[in-house]
Amino acid sequence: MEKDAKENVGQKGRFYLTKHIWVPQEPIENLNLKMADMILRRMPKLPLAGNDAIKSFPALTELRKSHDKIKADLEYLLSHHEEIPALHEVHPRDLYVPGRAWRTFLLKLWGHEIKENTAAVPDTYAAISRIPGVHTALFSILHGFAEIEPHRGSAAGVVRFHYPLIVPSEPEKCWIEIGGHHFHWEEGMPLVFDDTREHWVRNQTDQTRVVLIIDFNADMPFPVNIYTSLRYNLIRHSTEVKTVIERAAIGVPPRNAPAPAMSQGLISMASHTTSPVTTDRQ
Repeated sequence: MEKDAKENVGQKGRFYLTKHIWVPQEPIENLNLKMADMILRRMPKLPLAGNDAIKSFPALTELRKSHDKIKADLEYLLSHHEEIPALHEVHPRDLYVPGRAWRTFLLKLWGHEIKENTAAVPDTYAAISRIPGVHTALFSILHGFAEIEPHRGSAAGVVRFHYPLIVPSEPEKCWIEIGGHHFHWEEGMPLVFDDTREHWVRNQTDQTRVVLIIDFNADMPFPVNIYTSLRYNLIRHSTEVKTVIERAAIGVPPRNAPAPAMSQGLISMASHTTSPVTTDRQ
């Protein structure tokens, strides 16, 4: 029975609190989305991009200060690109992109550091650790001509931060829409939004886009803070989260360990010329 529970973790329909105790997924997600609608009214106006995002969340300047070190970490990580899993390989219910066109390298999940992964990008994790309230952090690697279908996160009371590190040479052809707001990424220019608003992504180039994603808690007034705190602690101690962490820990060698000669990575691919494609929304 333990094996069956482990295999089912992350599948549609059930959220596993323990190996053998689960609750229906849909009612929980619906409750979170209703709470999100109320919480959004108490947050700073979102989404925000560029200097407006930094002005509202000044702690995020820690990433700008460490930009070159983070890029060096990323270049090392991408030399192990084939080992980086697709999102649905670590969390089966999150199949927003077919195949392996969207890969994610988790560093922290619901407050748990994934040490097997952070050892590969030590300077990145050091910068993240200087930002208060972070509970999830990951590199999001989206291949050329990939699209992430419209979806909503269910973590009410959480702010999502995108820090772009690699963008196509024609950035306006690689974009995200959040609740009707249209943005494209520019290297080093942050984007902050509420993940529970419907959003979708489309890369209309043949080049790779990489952003560092960080989720951190928003300061909520009483009694909303009681709800968000209870939800956070319930989820972070669940079998669901523990299993995702096990699947996500891929053990890229620590960056200071001896490594074979690096082959051409995705950073060099980012300078290729963009091929023209249709811009009509499917």
